Amino acid sequence: MMKWILLCLPALTLMAEDLTVEARRLHLGKAGQFEWEAFKDRAVDAERLERRFEAKVNATEQTLRLWQRDVKLTWPVLLNGRKLGTLVTAETAMESLLTIPAGGLRDGENVLTIEAPPSLDDIEVGPVFIAAKPMTEVVSGAQVEVSVTDGEMGGGLPCRLTLTRMDGTLQPLRAEPAGEVAVRIGVVYTRNGKAMLSLPPGDYILHAGRGFEWSVERSEISVRAGETKQVAQQLRREVPTAGWIAVDSHIHTLTHSGHGDAKIEERMLTIAGEGIELAIATDHNHHTDYAPSAASMGVAERFTPVIGNEVTTKHGHFNAFPIDPGARVVNHQQEDWAKLLPEIRATPGVKVITLNHPRDLHSGFIPLGGMQFNAKTGRHRHADALDIDAMEVITSAAMQSDIHLLYRDWFALLNRGHRIAAVASSDSHDVNRFILGQGRTYVAAKDADPANLDLDEVWRSYKEGRLLVSLGLLAQLKVNDKFTVGDLAIGLAESIQVEATVFGPGWTQADRIELFANGILIREQKIEDNHRAGEKARIVWQLPKPAHDVNLVVIATGPGVTEPFWEIPRPYQPSSKAFVPRVVGSTNPVWLDADGDGRFEPAVAIARRLIQESGGDRVKLQDALKRCDEAVAVQVESLMVKSEQ
Repeated sequence: MMKWILLCLPALTLMAEDLTVEARRLHLGKAGQFEWEAFKDRAVDAERLERRFEAKVNATEQTLRLWQRDVKLTWPVLLNGRKLGTLVTAETAMESLLTIPAGGLRDGENVLTIEAPPSLDDIEVGPVFIAAKPMTEVVSGAQVEVSVTDGEMGGGLPCRLTLTRMDGTLQPLRAEPAGEVAVRIGVVYTRNGKAMLSLPPGDYILHAGRGFEWSVERSEISVRAGETKQVAQQLRREVPTAGWIAVDSHIHTLTHSGHGDAKIEERMLTIAGEGIELAIATDHNHHTDYAPSAASMGVAERFTPVIGNEVTTKHGHFNAFPIDPGARVVNHQQEDWAKLLPEIRATPGVKVITLNHPRDLHSGFIPLGGMQFNAKTGRHRHADALDIDAMEVITSAAMQSDIHLLYRDWFALLNRGHRIAAVASSDSHDVNRFILGQGRTYVAAKDADPANLDLDEVWRSYKEGRLLVSLGLLAQLKVNDKFTVGDLAIGLAESIQVEATVFGPGWTQADRIELFANGILIREQKIEDNHRAGEKARIVWQLPKPAHDVNLVVIATGPGVTEPFWEIPRPYQPSSKAFVPRVVGSTNPVWLDADGDGRFEPAVAIARRLIQESGGDRVKLQDALKRCDEAVAVQVESLMVKSEQ
């Protein structure tokens, strides 16, 4: 039996003086139910953990050590009825530590309990130990001095360090210098690439990265008791983004949003460490200015901060930016979009309004839910009030089970005549649980000086849809070697050349690229990039000129990253128990002026014109529709049904 435990348990370093509370790894959940397919055929050991063990009263602080994985909800941890804290809300495997205060243990029998949340949350816990020393000593004994530099330009780089044991478990640690690092279990963001890590002796893997555009460097480290080991790593830019600015337009802080765990000072380090060049503060119903904190943390030269606000209502969440200092905060009690959106638009300075995570349920309301929105026709209950510039099709902290769902919604809105851009963001409230900038938008604008961006150019690109959506990949699109994202392609011949390019770092892969016209898949191709850094694929298609105006969009996808340095999170509100992580890169439309009139006509406008020209005669309409795509046919049917009711 002992041999089985040694083979199957995660690698936790057990000291001779440690007291074993639970030696096994346990599956906690609800019998007969499962949260994810991975737990479908796995027996539940218990709904909650309760362990009785013998101990002696502790005169000084001791530490509870436990291994955990797949924790989504709140699991309180109690010792002898006294709450020590909770499990860390994170799905990544880690050892978490909780302080046992002096007198927390008693002579004789003690009881450790981990209480279950009311809702289903399959987790793994164990082994569980008690270390007879304070937490600072548990994460001490050896040191690793890390230096991360720019492999091309030299000099230290703001970056993210991820330290795991050899089996991938995030390792608790301490990091210095104070004020220049943001630290969580196994993760350190550093202002200038330098950090001194304190940790137990052992064998580790250290990853250094700086977000999507940069390489990830991996080092295996063995450090003995009392040893200080030096590790130097170099990062290189792997994704060409000249002329494109990396934006996260959905960022929160614990300081001003009141939940999550990222204090505003820590947030500055995560922005710089993930290579975001335009950081838009969007605390809930609050106008946050990052500039003073960026300056005090020494990262002001790394990015341009913008004041924004996530107007958080019971009928949807909307990001508004930029906002002039001192502007009045919008009334978030307003639920009528016809009143709310004009008030947001009237906020001094506002140029862009985005609809956030449109398929998420909050306060019983889903912005693109069934009662509000027809996903086939794109008709929205509040269509006349839908004055937004963009919508999130990727929110990395609130992923969808079906990564194409929000794209289909967006296509339907475009076909209905709404000129709305697609964007990606993180919606991160945390230092590590959801990685800032994992979902990001690239905006066409001059990017030579990240601290002094031309914001007028940025907002103009938002309005014109000159944006790229990124979650581990970057896709670009060119028509006739001339027209690109946001352009109206005019003067089209009978044959059109469409070139799609996919980029990414060496640590992501693309395996599929799709071309959509009016939201209809018209071309697709498999990709084999073998972890190439930079350009992963360049595909050229020759298309016949369509019979009417269409918009073209490219979506590239690939296997999701599963390692802790950039793990793709599970869906926030899953619609399926199966989880297959994917990376995504997509464009906004190139608008094809197929009829040569110098303007773009959406599917709904074409449908209205065909109905008018036919006089409502369905036979004539059917004949006309033979030359049109399905998007126009859907709009014709919708308009005809409405007119006949």
